Amino acid sequence: MISPTLNKEVNNSSLPEEGSIIEGAIMEKQSLSLLIDLSPYGTGVIRGANYSRAREYIKDLSFQDKVLVKIIDWDNEEGLIELSLKNLAEEKSWESVKKMKEEGILCSLSIIEANAGGLMGKIKNIKGFLPVSQLSVEHYPKIEGGDKSKILEKLKEFIGQELQVKILDFDPINNKLIFSEKLVEKDKVKDLIKQYKVGDKIKVTITKIVDFGAFVRVVDQPIDGLIHISEVSSQPVSDVHSALKEGEVKEAIIIGINEDKISFSLKPSLKK
Repeated sequence: MISPTLNKEVNNSSLPEEGSIIEGAIMEKQSLSLLIDLSPYGTGVIRGANYSRAREYIKDLSFQDKVLVKIIDWDNEEGLIELSLKNLAEEKSWESVKKMKEEGILCSLSIIEANAGGLMGKIKNIKGFLPVSQLSVEHYPKIEGGDKSKILEKLKEFIGQELQVKILDFDPINNKLIFSEKLVEKDKVKDLIKQYKVGDKIKVTITKIVDFGAFVRVVDQPIDGLIHISEVSSQPVSDVHSALKEGEVKEAIIIGINEDKISFSLKPSLKK
């Protein structure tokens, strides 16, 4: 069936296939839809999710501006040609994002907004999200009790700053872009760890005690490691909490290196 909005002189067989990209001109901008003149075929409409995804692009369009659109349905329930907007500039931006993700490219992210969950910024004119959980140790808001209002105040301090991030995840269809500082931090740690070898004696700070051992951080370095309960002492230890205290500094020996993690031992026999 040919839509009532189609030019009656246009034959069904001469219509471009659904999914084709054609050029049209802006007829009318409405609050939640955009009408497109697709002469000689008829009138098209961009609405719903297709409108929402292109809202920022549509905002700068004017009457009679030429645009590229994708044919979704030649005859929707309103008798219009259903369209989505082909934003070539945005497509190129997503292609750049894809390359950054695949190649692990370092990006400079300008922070423009903050909420209790993290920070918002733009890369290649695409807005993305940097979750609190993906902030580096240096930038993570250390708020006692996890007070959300205080966390938000800390995060707001980053507005206007630039942070070095990598792409953690992206989805052009759902307009989702997630950044990570932790990925950058992980790469830096890998480079720092290269200066150490098994057998080296290093000062470490006990950062957290758990049933199976203690997590530590190398003094003056953003390098984390673990002392397993079996490596706390040359004598059997049943309770790590009684043997070590969080915050104390110990001289430990490296017994294993695995990419960005180091295993340590406090056994006196190994440090001779």
